[in-house]
Amino acid sequence: MTTPTPLRRLSRGGVGVVLAGGLIASFALPASAAVAAPAAAAQFILTNMMPVSNPPTPVERSAGVVAKRTIGYSVQGRRIVARLYGSATATRIGVMIGSMHGNELGGIPVAKRLEKLGAPSGSAMWVIRNLNPDGARKYQRQNAHKVDLNRNGTYLWQGTALSREYYPGPAPASEPETKAYISFLEAVKPDVVLIYHQHGNGVDSYRQKNAGLTQGLAARMKLAVKSFDCLGECRGTLAGWFNTSQAGAALTVELPAKVTTKRVKRWASAARWSIGYVPDVNR
Repeated sequence: MTTPTPLRRLSRGGVGVVLAGGLIASFALPASAAVAAPAAAAQFILTNMMPVSNPPTPVERSAGVVAKRTIGYSVQGRRIVARLYGSATATRIGVMIGSMHGNELGGIPVAKRLEKLGAPSGSAMWVIRNLNPDGARKYQRQNAHKVDLNRNGTYLWQGTALSREYYPGPAPASEPETKAYISFLEAVKPDVVLIYHQHGNGVDSYRQKNAGLTQGLAARMKLAVKSFDCLGECRGTLAGWFNTSQAGAALTVELPAKVTTKRVKRWASAARWSIGYVPDVNR
């Protein structure tokens, strides 16, 4: 859950950040690509800027995977993978992130359900099942450096926390997982990003960028609209960074503890709706 952060200073004892082979350092477009039409720019990103280190298998292609890209690596070298469904040249783009905290895995079934459904017609949908594979392996909130990735972003980062569970890292974007999502989202320029957490049981309205999106998604998911303000100030969050630096809108979705097949189907359907609802920022 996206919870507390006031406030005593913590330190991480001498653990260095380890990057396993080939982490993407930057997705910055060259000048020639930056002035291209949106569809052409999207295709440039797809073919030139994300390493084709693990192309879709035949089974994945038959299931609708247009592309599969390693966007970065965890501290311990596990791949962070984004799968693309729909049109590679669509300007209407959604990114769905199943899990960011290793002990909040309820969004992963939603991500897998979205992969089965595919993108709405005329759109592109990137699905990242898990941003924190190291944490998930140990069923712990933080990554392998004991950093809370949803406190490690650059927006309003602060090196303090209520407890070690929420440790924000030694510096903003110090973690390879954080660098990976920043680079990826800056490159893809999605209209909407949904990040799934647990167990707050609501759709977050705290500093929301698009109230209609918040309310519409909550209604379709049959969840309440709630303000998850981290007991006063949310710092270093993915949604906070995206909503203040990018054109699209990001929402934190706090799933309930109980995740059923019926609920997963409803939540995935609501996520697909969100891609068509928000303004197309790439036109």
